[in-house]
Amino acid sequence: MSTDVMDETELPQLTDADVFSPESDDTSTWLRSNGGSELASSDGLLRDPVFPESEDIFRGIYTRAGTGFAASEVIAISSAIEGEGKTSVAVGLAVTLAQDFPERRVLLVETDLQRPVLAEDFDVAATPGLVDCLVEGAPLLSACRPTHIENLHVVPAGEAARVVRGRPLRSSNMALAVDDMRKSYHIVILDLPAILANSDAVLITDLADSVLCVVRAGVTPTAMLTRAIEQVEESKFRGIVINGAHTAIPGWLRRMVGV
Repeated sequence: MSTDVMDETELPQLTDADVFSPESDDTSTWLRSNGGSELASSDGLLRDPVFPESEDIFRGIYTRAGTGFAASEVIAISSAIEGEGKTSVAVGLAVTLAQDFPERRVLLVETDLQRPVLAEDFDVAATPGLVDCLVEGAPLLSACRPTHIENLHVVPAGEAARVVRGRPLRSSNMALAVDDMRKSYHIVILDLPAILANSDAVLITDLADSVLCVVRAGVTPTAMLTRAIEQVEESKFRGIVINGAHTAIPGWLRRMVGV
């Protein structure tokens, strides 16, 4: 008998938080189709709109999770294990929130130092990035990259993330950096490492106001999901997003919740 998470009906016993898994069959083209970047236009800026037919899915997620409405909020997106689609969810939420609330400044921050992809996805300079700010003392604003959406900026991990030693995300500078983000942006979305693959993720959730966990249907073992949820402060945990893709992105959109 399978011990993997298959759909939302198997999750209520794990958590009292919401489980997001829409019934939509939307297969409109979105991120990383065929394994390549589809975010950037020829001028190096994010296309607008990125996903005109799928934005309702992300709108449903932030609405039902109750995130993005505070005067200032830091939202952490993680997963139990690698390869569950957390970065796609983080980008989707960031873009949708920026488009829905043009008067609010939104910042998407890459904290998965072992698998940095945002610089390539958005076709922006990789350095200075988050690690440069934490290790070398570069100003945080120097790492914020503009996108085609006027009120959305991104902070890539930085080139140094591939070679840096030590645990910069555990430093006091990380807490100071998040404080600086709060002062300059209304909504900050942190793309975290997988909780069970990197203990830094748990420490970063302590700096966030709310946490969403992404799982891949038929892949994520239930026991691992339970372990991951147990490491997040209960008051901050907002819910689980089921990514049910069995084909190329964005097939997973068919299994997320919230519309």
